[in-house]
Amino acid sequence: MGDDGIPDGRGRPDLSNDELFHVLSDANRRTVLFHLRQHRAATVDELADVIAEVNGDESRGVDREHLRTSLHHSHFPKLVDTGLITYDPEQQIVESTSLHGNIGEWLDLAVRHQIQFESVREPGSQPDERETIQVLLVDDEPGLPETIGAYLERENDDMTVTTAASSLEAVTRLEEESFDCIVSDYQMPAISGIDFLKAVREEDATMPFIVFTAKGSESVASQAIETGVTDYVQKGPDTEQYDELADRIRKAVTGD
Repeated sequence: MGDDGIPDGRGRPDLSNDELFHVLSDANRRTVLFHLRQHRAATVDELADVIAEVNGDESRGVDREHLRTSLHHSHFPKLVDTGLITYDPEQQIVESTSLHGNIGEWLDLAVRHQIQFESVREPGSQPDERETIQVLLVDDEPGLPETIGAYLERENDDMTVTTAASSLEAVTRLEEESFDCIVSDYQMPAISGIDFLKAVREEDATMPFIVFTAKGSESVASQAIETGVTDYVQKGPDTEQYDELADRIRKAVTGD
């Protein structure tokens, strides 16, 4: 561990927890990293085949050229920027550079939870994309959940937001209503966001749950992954983070 609290291993010293969490939040990137951790190097075609197999796309005749393009233009650049892989576009070879130590442990946790959620998710359980996404937003800062909720509803026609000022109030809301996604702050009185997440996971292993917090640290992110969080978004000073949150909510609910 570096002095700044960032997992070091053999990775880049400027790799932040938010960057690492963002990398691991994408299933295709997790598959790439997990495969490279086992084999160290692979061709682009090999990785495309592995992703198609893991995603169950073999029988659906997925467009491999589209998948390779996505790897080349979207996923590989992110992984190269974080120092986790090297990529030679001429040779079409991808190699891992730092997938051990704490980074490897985080990767294992993310993959295990992906398998767990997929095993209990029933076919057709995802909400119809044409319906409004019902969001439960939990934050104890006075006025903030109402501000965020109003912005999300104003800028996103497909979202309806219900707010709660504490985890206890959120539990009551869950008993009374049905939601498609929970967004919760981390630091709250009585019951923290992580403890609230644990309580939710005891009842529902697949409910999309996003931790949305200004407290960014390795311990918070690793606890969230271990407990089964769907995503982790750090608060910012402007509405760009609310737009990012909306995108993450939509992705968590629809799987797109």
